[in-house]
Amino acid sequence: MSEPTSQSISLNDIATRYLGALQHLSDFMVLTWAGARAVNEQNYEEIFKTVSGLPSSPARLSFAIAKAEGERWWLKNSLGDVLGLLLVFLEDIRKVCGVVAFNVAKSQASGDLIALAAQINADNGPLDIPTRFKNLKERYAWTIPLEAELMSLVALHRCFTHAGGVVPKGNTLSLRLKTVQPPPEGETQPQLGDYLRSWSAGEKIALSREEHAAVFTTASVFLNAMLHAIQQFAKSSGLPDPPPNP
Repeated sequence: MSEPTSQSISLNDIATRYLGALQHLSDFMVLTWAGARAVNEQNYEEIFKTVSGLPSSPARLSFAIAKAEGERWWLKNSLGDVLGLLLVFLEDIRKVCGVVAFNVAKSQASGDLIALAAQINADNGPLDIPTRFKNLKERYAWTIPLEAELMSLVALHRCFTHAGGVVPKGNTLSLRLKTVQPPPEGETQPQLGDYLRSWSAGEKIALSREEHAAVFTTASVFLNAMLHAIQQFAKSSGLPDPPPNP
């Protein structure tokens, strides 16, 4: 087997791909909110009657209950989409770390380049976000930015998935977010702040739209922080600078 050549991944491409995808998820949520603002009981009933094939049973929700529960359903599903996006992003981050390790070893003429190249495209299976964080910390000595916030989003989604969005008996749930806050007195630029909310056992989880929007804020800050962290990781690893353009 021939020796692998240098590997490369564009961080700009990664940023464009994932921040763009997050923007689209946010846009879909805004469209959903706009529709919810426009709907009323009359057109709720009209649409039900005019679209064929919908179930019709005594379990059908009233307009008021459907509107409230719809907000929680949108939260569960949009949160799942955001976390799913971040899960794929973390796989790309793992590959970038592998590329850094490969190129550092090549520049220093050390290490098994074939094994390092194989690790870059290795299939690690369906790992969850906590496991991917653990692997980055153990293999590359990373400090994960916004780890507490991301783990709280994972816990929130699990509560929806496994407990219907009601905090199980004997448990509590805390949500940590990054929020855009009004500018302090005398300033014009909004500030990024920390937000914490907790629920006790038996409480049903629901977020305001501002809190829901902060999920997207938190994901955006996380994406940017991880891209900055990979740059610092490459620098601290001794990755040589690319040659200047001729």
